Amino acid sequence: MALLNAQHVFIEIPVETKEAVFQFLAQNAQDLQITTNNSVVLESFNDRETQGSTGMMDGFAIPHAKSSAIDEASILIVKTKNSIEWDSLDGKPIEVIIALLIPEQEVGTTHLKLLSKVARLLMKDEFKAQLKLLESAVEIAEYVNQQLTEE
Repeated sequence: MALLNAQHVFIEIPVETKEAVFQFLAQNAQDLQITTNNSVVLESFNDRETQGSTGMMDGFAIPHAKSSAIDEASILIVKTKNSIEWDSLDGKPIEVIIALLIPEQEVGTTHLKLLSKVARLLMKDEFKAQLKLLESAVEIAEYVNQQLTEE
């Protein structure tokens, strides 16, 4: 089952802050029928971020929301128009956001597996370079699904 399709990939999005990214993700999760309550999803992204930054290395962040308001496990990818400040591990601004949205009942299983797979992929320079290079939502969705399947 593909967790990511082209409708879940957003390119050249003009967000300026981490908070704007979370609002964008929550609203699009509702538009894509991943959730029926974007405010609960927004709150979940913010709650998770208070536990520690989801900003990784090399311009990537992996925010995640867990909630009973999320209907199906999903990934959303946002490539920002401009890099944005995020309390990342290397102090660099963020350009690519790989967001995980997980239903409450799958928190111990799907959530940990997905987070682990995405984190391992982000340790691979080739994966990061390819994700930054690809410009089409279809290509990004296909590439990420392929990499998640192989992982």
